[in-house]
Amino acid sequence: MITLPCQFFSAPSRQQSSRVMRTTVVALSLLLAGMLPRAALASETLRTQTVTLDKQASERVFEGTVEAVKQATMSSQVSGQIVEIHFDVNDYVSKGQVLLRIKGDQRLASLSLAQAGVEEAKAALAQASSEHARLKQLYDKQMVTSAKMDAAIAAQQAAQARLRAAQAQVAGATDVASDNTVRAPYSGYVLERFVQLGESATPGKPIFSGMALDELRVLVAIPQSLQAAVRERKQARVVLPDGQRVTAANLTLFPYADKSTHTFSVRVGLPEESKGVFPGMVVKVAFTVGEKELLRVPATAVVQRSEVSGLYVVGEQAQVQFRRVLLGHRDEEGKVEVLAGLSAGERVALDPLQAGLTLKAADKGKQ
Repeated sequence: MITLPCQFFSAPSRQQSSRVMRTTVVALSLLLAGMLPRAALASETLRTQTVTLDKQASERVFEGTVEAVKQATMSSQVSGQIVEIHFDVNDYVSKGQVLLRIKGDQRLASLSLAQAGVEEAKAALAQASSEHARLKQLYDKQMVTSAKMDAAIAAQQAAQARLRAAQAQVAGATDVASDNTVRAPYSGYVLERFVQLGESATPGKPIFSGMALDELRVLVAIPQSLQAAVRERKQARVVLPDGQRVTAANLTLFPYADKSTHTFSVRVGLPEESKGVFPGMVVKVAFTVGEKELLRVPATAVVQRSEVSGLYVVGEQAQVQFRRVLLGHRDEEGKVEVLAGLSAGERVALDPLQAGLTLKAADKGKQ
């Protein structure tokens, strides 16, 4: 039997316990530092996104001219002297407002004569109806012959027919008399005035030209090689002067080509919420002609160094590297197209600042 000294079983002092603990912590730190580099630990916390191929509409952009849907030149329907003019060029006119008046005493007299004929026909009808009612009572008592009753019925029907004829004459005379007053067919602006106060108006002579700004469209000419694709898809976006892109309300493709340019004209309707667009302006229209596959990454992941654009790419071993890329179009969703320098399936860091610090720490560790 072996007897051990009793001091081996005595409790260690507080100073010895602290020294052992410090030694253990230092050893563990060194072990972890050797097994897991600091750059690798930091890269594992990076937020990344795997790049995939997205399908997007392939577009062709052309310039077009904005024009008003409601634009017309008004002309006189009757002859006569112009006695009133209420608006001039660039004035805003509400629908139904009087633009000018033409002297037409004869037409007004014809209207008055037709209205008097209606009153006369009404009086004749009232008399015929009263006579018919009186004879009807006598006929029921067998006090008059059927011949007199038939004559009363015929007289009443003739009076009704004369009243309808007189009312038709009033309608025609009213329509003719209304031509003395020219009203705005819709709300809009006066573009040009062709007559002066005191001039004589004649049928077919231009009076005013105007347009409305509530409905606009873009007239675009496209090559004949694209007309089939545009006609099939009927999709387009209009680039407004402020850079905003709006979806076209409708597309109307002409069924024939221009003889001199061999291009097809397309009318692209603008939505009502389009702002800052006026007739005569030149805007760009992007027509959908097919589909294409492309790589897109969040615009916030892109790093701009002077004229160089790049991304922080995270490899399989959680290694971070800066990759120079060639960028394309940036869409409304906040994503940018990558034309070169990146492949599908690779991971990009979503936080460029954190990725840069991780890469810098890795470089220092290598030194």
